[in-house]
Amino acid sequence: MELVICAAVCVTVVGVASRFRRRKPGVPMSWQTSQSVAADLHRRMHRSLERTRNTVAAARKRGVPTAHYEGLCDDLAATGRAIDDQLVLASKLPFKARHKALLSLRYRIAELEKTGDRIGRTALEAASPLVGSVDDALSTINERLDQVHEARDELRELGGNA
Repeated sequence: MELVICAAVCVTVVGVASRFRRRKPGVPMSWQTSQSVAADLHRRMHRSLERTRNTVAAARKRGVPTAHYEGLCDDLAATGRAIDDQLVLASKLPFKARHKALLSLRYRIAELEKTGDRIGRTALEAASPLVGSVDDALSTINERLDQVHEARDELRELGGNA
């Protein structure tokens, strides 16, 4: 019985600690689970920021120097904090004004997501091999093989006529 109580206390402590660790400064703690529009937008934006950071980290693992991309992520996070401040203010407005403000912020968050995706794609593309140089090399090899086949066909025609 004591073991069960101890396990329950440990799970509760770990849950509370993780909740505080995930908390973003400047926003209500209830937004972690709230179904309000402002809370949904807040969580959506931070998922996007985290996805961008994870993509840049994946590029770093592939050997890409990512200092510049990490700086862009920091700038994007600063923009996210500014949007968070606006979300908090908008959530306190009366219904009609809140709806209008949140709609405007939704478009800004969509732009932030697009920018984050672009940062991530650019970082990953830097880790990709240069496809153009491979395509050029393959086309040169195929042209040379075509010339060899044409030369053989010409030899067969000359040998067949003799």
